[in-house]
Amino acid sequence: MINTLKNFITDNKKDLSYIALLTIFLLIITIPRLLVQYNVGIGNWDTYLYLENGRNFAKMGWGDVPSISPVLPMILSKMFLIAGHPYQEAIFNIDVVLYFICIITFYLLLRLKFKHEISLLGSIIFATFTLLYSWVALGGNDIIGVTGTVLTIYLILTAHKYNKKLYYIALPIAAYAFLSRYTAGVMIFSICFYWLIKEIDLKEFKHIIIGGIFGVISIGWFLYQFYIHLGTPFPFLGQFSGTVSNTVVMDSGFLPDSWYYIKHIPNYLLSYVPDVTTFNAIVNPMGNVPSTISYIYIILMVFAFVLLACKIIKSVKNSELIFNQKFKLMLVLSALLLICFLFTLGSVSYIISIIIFLFALYLLWTVLKGYGIEDLDYELLMISLLVIYLVFQSILFTKNDRYFITVLPFIAYFITYALDWIFNMIDEKVNLKRVHLSKIISSIIIIGLLANTLLFVSVMPTDNDYSDIEEACDWLMDHEIINNTTLCYSDNWPAVTWYLNIYCQRGVPNTTDNEYQTKFAEEILTANDSHRGAFYYIDATNKEKVDYPGMIKLEGFDTVQIYENKYLAEFGYKYVYSDDYKVKLKEEIKNFGRSD
Repeated sequence: MINTLKNFITDNKKDLSYIALLTIFLLIITIPRLLVQYNVGIGNWDTYLYLENGRNFAKMGWGDVPSISPVLPMILSKMFLIAGHPYQEAIFNIDVVLYFICIITFYLLLRLKFKHEISLLGSIIFATFTLLYSWVALGGNDIIGVTGTVLTIYLILTAHKYNKKLYYIALPIAAYAFLSRYTAGVMIFSICFYWLIKEIDLKEFKHIIIGGIFGVISIGWFLYQFYIHLGTPFPFLGQFSGTVSNTVVMDSGFLPDSWYYIKHIPNYLLSYVPDVTTFNAIVNPMGNVPSTISYIYIILMVFAFVLLACKIIKSVKNSELIFNQKFKLMLVLSALLLICFLFTLGSVSYIISIIIFLFALYLLWTVLKGYGIEDLDYELLMISLLVIYLVFQSILFTKNDRYFITVLPFIAYFITYALDWIFNMIDEKVNLKRVHLSKIISSIIIIGLLANTLLFVSVMPTDNDYSDIEEACDWLMDHEIINNTTLCYSDNWPAVTWYLNIYCQRGVPNTTDNEYQTKFAEEILTANDSHRGAFYYIDATNKEKVDYPGMIKLEGFDTVQIYENKYLAEFGYKYVYSDDYKVKLKEEIKNFGRSD
């Protein structure tokens, strides 16, 4: 065992040194980011959902949406059990650990093609993308999802190239990546495409099947829990089929603009937070100011595709293999399929569009595979991942800046591809005796990115919209009797559920309706066979804290107002079950707003 470890260190000494440098870099930029988040607290709506479900898995209190991606809540539950109590900082710490794993794995993925120095630089570029770095320690499931994707792709490649038994690890990780972030599942199209062009044999296929079985077994507990709570082991299929048919989802993320992500790529790569803003600019960097470097990144990415095209053309010209009529026909067919792919985007299921695109790539591979083009299979895989994730996110009607995190590794890959060519050209043209000029330039870029990232975190806004609701819930627990029988509504029900540890129901008034005050009061206060009237309503999002019939205002906390059922305050909770309560409430709602 010790000798095996010594041999491993000796054989991989240089890579381990670069990983150590990368780790030091990550520590320097991550510790300040984590400390800021400790100070800010929870800054994202979905963070509450993961924390609640983690508490529920640990059997320490209420959870929320049973169908939500369960891997992050399960990890949280283990941390809660170790600590003996739920605490919000756990999710920040998990994010940081997964961020480290993601960046280091991405370095290893780059090393399958590039030298140590350029792989280090590419990893640091990826690590310092504004969108990715903004979500470090923030408490979402996007970093765990992209980590699972990068790790799966790396293990699939190494399994095929070095040891087929690595499929036994790769495919369970793929299954966990899917349950971490359901959208990670679209990588299966690229993985199958890679297996197709590599023409895997029966022996390798057997290892893939075994790995797949291990994957299903490894997530069996989650599927069983889905079945118990939801009546089906596959609740995500409903969500997934919705994305297939592009079902309109009316929520805060309803953005049918297919060009939304394309337009905001400069904001995601390297941007600055405006001077006057709140922590929401960190959660949603689409409003940030793009830097010049961001546009340079985009130019490099486009240049990478030009270089790849030039490499292919050069290889075909220099080859002794004749480019016959059959190849020309297949190339034309591939081009027509690509045009067809573009025209079908958004008009048919994204699965059909993706299959058309992959078939076009397969025809291209069939034509070019005999020309000895170095790493063509690797590069087509990266192209497929970039396009598939970009298309998948862009055609959905529901959009959020953080969803684009899944695309960032493949943008970083093509930036690295262009930089590798540029640095090789520099080293060929400029001969320095002791060190390559490219290494000096790389060091300057890394130092610049380090300084820029530290500057970004130093001016990060800490004014958090969610702090008021925490204060309001603390006040409510101190001044009112709150227990599992308390019926509470809120327009930020996940936050109230987390802070009060009760089941808070969704209560969102339709403020576009002129009679919304009476309709909303009737909705939440009316007692019937299925539920009793609300005891409390906590308004956390509406700017104007209006009056509602049947409710009285308690304490206010800047952006948050607590309302209490006036009959509960006057007669007690048992009165809410009475017929007299129904009559009085109905009369008050009827007369609300009428002048004397």
